[in-house]
Amino acid sequence: MDFGVALLSIMLFFSIVGKNNNVAAAISMLLLIKLMNLEIINQYISKNGINLGIIILTMGALSPLALNKVSLSDFINASKSIEGLITIIAGIIVAVLASIGLDTMKVDTNGVVGVLLGTVIGVSFFKGAPIGPMIALGITTIILKIFRL
Repeated sequence: MDFGVALLSIMLFFSIVGKNNNVAAAISMLLLIKLMNLEIINQYISKNGINLGIIILTMGALSPLALNKVSLSDFINASKSIEGLITIIAGIIVAVLASIGLDTMKVDTNGVVGVLLGTVIGVSFFKGAPIGPMIALGITTIILKIFRL
């Protein structure tokens, strides 16, 4: 058994124990693709998976607009309150951190491995959400730059 299959199997185990069906499903699909020797699909996912995931995640976040569940007054009210302003600022910060993390993910395999492992642990045992790797890498990159590590 190669290292990738072994590590994915361990992560699958933790995902099942932690009752995180989304991560378990993703890992199961990757394992099936790997075990069925469908390398071309694996390469496509490796190259395009992050962008496809971002597109689908963004569609899910924006779908209330398409369903007319959000009005102009909702937008105006969000910018008038302290809570609304904080969420706008938090959204800006998270978007910038995710962008930094996405750039780092392309060049830093050590960071990717650590963050992915941390994400699986966070999702499986601490009820986290598996959309944090880019943000975590963004935070890591900024901390490392601040301390010049």
